[in-house]
Amino acid sequence: MPNKPIKKKEKIIFVVNPISGNMDKDTLENQIREYTKQEDFQVHVYNTTGKSDEVAVEELINKLKPDIVVAAGGDGTCNMVGKLLLNTSIKMGILPVGSANGLAMELGIPNQMQEALKTVVHGSTKAIDVIRVNDQHISLHLSDIGVNANVVQRFQKDTVRGFWGYGKHLLSELMAAKPLKFKLLIDGQEILKSAYMVVLANASRYGTGAIINPKGKPDDGVFEIVLVRAYSIRHLLGMIVPLFNKTIHQLDYIDVFSAKSVRIETPKKEIVQVDGEVIGSMNLINASIIENALQVMVP
Repeated sequence: MPNKPIKKKEKIIFVVNPISGNMDKDTLENQIREYTKQEDFQVHVYNTTGKSDEVAVEELINKLKPDIVVAAGGDGTCNMVGKLLLNTSIKMGILPVGSANGLAMELGIPNQMQEALKTVVHGSTKAIDVIRVNDQHISLHLSDIGVNANVVQRFQKDTVRGFWGYGKHLLSELMAAKPLKFKLLIDGQEILKSAYMVVLANASRYGTGAIINPKGKPDDGVFEIVLVRAYSIRHLLGMIVPLFNKTIHQLDYIDVFSAKSVRIETPKKEIVQVDGEVIGSMNLINASIIENALQVMVP
């Protein structure tokens, strides 16, 4: 009888951010190894250090040639892994163990670890779009300039994590917020507006669950530019309930534009955040959609 072909043993790299979220990462690594041992995968676990991680993970990918690379962390970890897998056939898995897991939430990835691991190895593959930001960055999820970016900067410097840590800084920022002047070129159409923030949305909600863009889908070939033009601090505070019940778009001081590209200018440099990470201060942002750029494992 002819020999049966030997099935190729799949390789998975798990990129674990040991300081993200509240889960003990030693426990997480044990769960990863126990689950994948049962599934007979070749597994390599890389723990991020905060120093040259992108280079180190890229070298690992080139050396091991994995079938799947898993981001075990929050949206920032997903962004780093996604950038390395852009326009390749390597699939990205997600274990949502970060302080903010907006992309995982958007894609319906379970919070329960065994179910999330099951999704990594037995899920379906979904092609999602990515927003290119100023050539150097990508956004898988949500980026913005204005109030929320300032909150993210405050939050990153604080030792208090989670929803309450974010909420504390959000309230402080809202009380001090002033509208900014924006010049936007949306698919060639010029728009001049004053707004408290402008969001580049490849998805619908932030990791807190706040829904800024109810029509957002990460696989529809466009992204949304959301302008928050609240007339006063009272209006900004009045957004809180609509942000969580999908009615934000009904407010008359919220403008939403679907587009494939946008150019954003401000009179002076402002803080910009991409997928929960501050990328610096700038007064010019060029963003465009890259369709079907990333293969992600989903339930």
